[in-house]
Amino acid sequence: MKILITGGLGNLGSWLTKHFLNDHQVTVLSRNESFSITHPNYRFIQADLTDLELLRDAVDCYYDVCIHTASFNEHFKENYAKDALLINALGTEYLCQVLKRHGVGKLIYFSTFHVYGASDGFVDEKSEVRPANDYGLTHYFAEKYIEKHQRASGLNYVILRLTNSYGCPSTVDTNKWYLVLNDLCRQAFRTSKIVLLGNGLARRDYIWMGDVVRVVDKLIHSSTRNEVLNLSSGITLSVLDLVSRVRRQFGENNIDLEVNHSDSTKPMPLTVSNEKIMTVIDYSFEDKVDEEIISILSLLRADNEH
Repeated sequence: MKILITGGLGNLGSWLTKHFLNDHQVTVLSRNESFSITHPNYRFIQADLTDLELLRDAVDCYYDVCIHTASFNEHFKENYAKDALLINALGTEYLCQVLKRHGVGKLIYFSTFHVYGASDGFVDEKSEVRPANDYGLTHYFAEKYIEKHQRASGLNYVILRLTNSYGCPSTVDTNKWYLVLNDLCRQAFRTSKIVLLGNGLARRDYIWMGDVVRVVDKLIHSSTRNEVLNLSSGITLSVLDLVSRVRRQFGENNIDLEVNHSDSTKPMPLTVSNEKIMTVIDYSFEDKVDEEIISILSLLRADNEH
């Protein structure tokens, strides 16, 4: 099977790339080759999703599957709204255009549960879509572009509204150290202290990247098409839960904790239902937080030794 992975060297994309390499021909499309992979089934093509001509030249053949993970999610950066609109929304439109030229069997798009705009309660795929930020809004625009191409040219797709995925980065040079588990591990490793900007009570669904790639594998080999599916684990943890598990790896007394006690927020839990995707595939999600903490700390230690 020929698989194209956009953003295939990114945080989640690299997990997908490594998973599919042994049994499939994998082409990674990215703006930069942030690290090299040596494998007979691997090909890298450099392209920018916002440059239609360059993208047209890069996508030069039929693919059985395109897994679209490339997006701009650094919401704290200047001009985020503009850049997110160009990359997440227009970039997806351009990708659909160039895939049409040579054809694609199925497009799997990684959207986000942020399209719902909900911070508590219960959401499933029938819930109202009310994005509360540019991150959710631009991913929703991308969903609409994909659906437009299905109507216009018969594009087969699966849209996955992902919750909070976690897993050890492929390289210490990742730009994803701001993600909560990565950040907690790096704080503890570097300073022997964890500082929380809030009270740590916020509870969210966390899903292991290993589970994400296995679900994608199952979807690729299923007849599922033209569906929007929540991708959540049902494993809900608070920030303080994660802190406790990071501290445990060092010995709790060896890592100081500073909580913002002036934050009086009492967040309610948010449940992102995965009932629909469970009717499509048979799968049991795992809690791998402790294993990934160990892997992240090993990555940091190896870099420190250099």
